[in-house]
Amino acid sequence: MALIYMIRFPMPNPPPTVSFASVNDARYPVWGDPTDCYPNLPHNPNYYLGNGTGNTTDTNRWDTYMTAWNDDCENGENGTYNLMDAARITITSVSQAIPLSGIEFQFTCVNTTPSYDRTILVSGYLNNMEWEPGAPNGENFTSSAPTLGTCASYDPKGSGANSVYYNRLGFFDPLNPNLMDLAPGMTLVIYIHTPNSIYEAPNPIEPESTWNQPDADDYHGAPLWCFTVPGSCSIQLVDTDWNYPAVILNAPVYML
Repeated sequence: MALIYMIRFPMPNPPPTVSFASVNDARYPVWGDPTDCYPNLPHNPNYYLGNGTGNTTDTNRWDTYMTAWNDDCENGENGTYNLMDAARITITSVSQAIPLSGIEFQFTCVNTTPSYDRTILVSGYLNNMEWEPGAPNGENFTSSAPTLGTCASYDPKGSGANSVYYNRLGFFDPLNPNLMDLAPGMTLVIYIHTPNSIYEAPNPIEPESTWNQPDADDYHGAPLWCFTVPGSCSIQLVDTDWNYPAVILNAPVYML
């Protein structure tokens, strides 16, 4: 009489799944850069600053503009910001609850010339990349907030003021700051860096010679070639709380 043994190994549950939709026809204010912001004043900047280069004999007007700039742009988000092209990745479905604090955002860049080079432009958890557009103190610059690395041969950290913050590349809009889990409607916004696409606003921390000139010294968004060269850049969301780090979203930037 033969004995037949059946051994059944338990299979792990599959990781969560996430669906998304993307568009690249959006334009967003560059909230990450106060030098691209105009304060809310009743007259245009020339009224306060003279001919636009700072040449004015009315110091009261000058002080009025600079004080308003500090309030509305440097220390707040109530000013009027230049607009920049952007791509949006909007979550459309989530198979199960996934805490934002366990989802790691990764923006990866690959360059094959003259040799293979893979770099991480930004890596951070979604709850540390939240930005509520238009909300007072909507920025998230905690000690855990991610900073910019490099994108292949492109290094943004050596140029511009405050250029290390993640919101120079983009941000995560949670729709509702009280939601702790990933949910449909939440959106990743990625700025598209087009050279000379925006102009420097008059401000007290940049030389007057840069005012109203193309904002060439500051870094914004992903390099344009990320959107035009297949395989050069990708965005991933990784569930780090799963049994193993599981990629739950993979979006080639070229397809955005």
